[in-house]
Amino acid sequence: MSDSLAFEVNSQQRDLLLEGLRYIRSARRLAFREPGAPVDAKREAELQQIAELMGQLDPSARVAVPSRS
Repeated sequence: MSDSLAFEVNSQQRDLLLEGLRYIRSARRLAFREPGAPVDAKREAELQQIAELMGQLDPSARVAVPSRS
């Protein structure tokens, strides 16, 4: 089942949403982890979801999430 929410925002609101998503993305990326710790699947999934949301808000600036091996 897929829940969907549609709403309209103006360019100023979109920019504010993108700024918030960039902040959240940075917080997730910079969260403390032990060096050499295995890849955290939850963290990677969250980063992917953030990138997808950012892409939906601004398709011209697709955000790539680097994969960790």
